[in-house]
Amino acid sequence: MTLARATEPKTIALALLGVLAFVSPLVEMLATGKVEDSSRFGIATVAVALPLIFWWYHVDKRQHGYQAGPLMNGGILLLAIVAFPIYFVRTRGWKRGAVATLLALGVFLILLGLGELGEWLGTFFT
Repeated sequence: MTLARATEPKTIALALLGVLAFVSPLVEMLATGKVEDSSRFGIATVAVALPLIFWWYHVDKRQHGYQAGPLMNGGILLLAIVAFPIYFVRTRGWKRGAVATLLALGVFLILLGLGELGEWLGTFFT
């Protein structure tokens, strides 16, 4: 990866999501001794993650020249699992949209893995 690619806003947004996915359960485990989905830490994590996800989407929209309406923008914030595949197909076509959806699923799984790793390290240090 080149330095220009690494400093691209979409890459920065994904990197920050990764850091958040790792650090949030680690800090929660160290602070409370357990990780809960609906805890204050979980809600704060979502509150920080949503702007990062929307930032990535906004930059991608601009790069693809896509004019999204309020329904698509709201869908990205409220039902990303449904809205992102639709967005990817609309901006990239069926074939590239399917590939982008699979890549997004891979990113999601990586974020889940980072969360589990953060929780495990938190358990290890407590």
